[in-house]
Amino acid sequence: MAALIRHYLAGRLSNFEFDEAIFSMDSEDPSISAIRGQLWMLYDDLREHRNRGAWRVTPAARQVVLRSILFLKTDREYAWPDVPGWYTLARPLIRLLTLGAGARVLDRAFERDYPLGVWPFRSTAEIRLARSEPKYLASSG
Repeated sequence: MAALIRHYLAGRLSNFEFDEAIFSMDSEDPSISAIRGQLWMLYDDLREHRNRGAWRVTPAARQVVLRSILFLKTDREYAWPDVPGWYTLARPLIRLLTLGAGARVLDRAFERDYPLGVWPFRSTAEIRLARSEPKYLASSG
């Protein structure tokens, strides 16, 4: 999956090719499912395009994508909880009824235990460790 992500970022795969490839992968690994779900939100799945120009992922989204690639190249177990179904369904309603305040409170409470800025890792320490053991372009001795 990491190679597919790299190919999409480099513009070698269209969003349709990328989507087909990642959603046809059969894996029991929870990180694959979680990363696939996050990446799906980064591209338009109605019009074919490549990661270029107006279709290029934002700098913030690129950081998520790069952390995903880095995570996939480690032996780490994915340790984030599944988002409860009730939250997925109720959050838009909570947001609407509270003019966004309720959703922000829930999001802050979640982020105390699960900082989104390091996802899919759990901490900056895990990211530093993964970066200290590169899998791409690392010398063997």
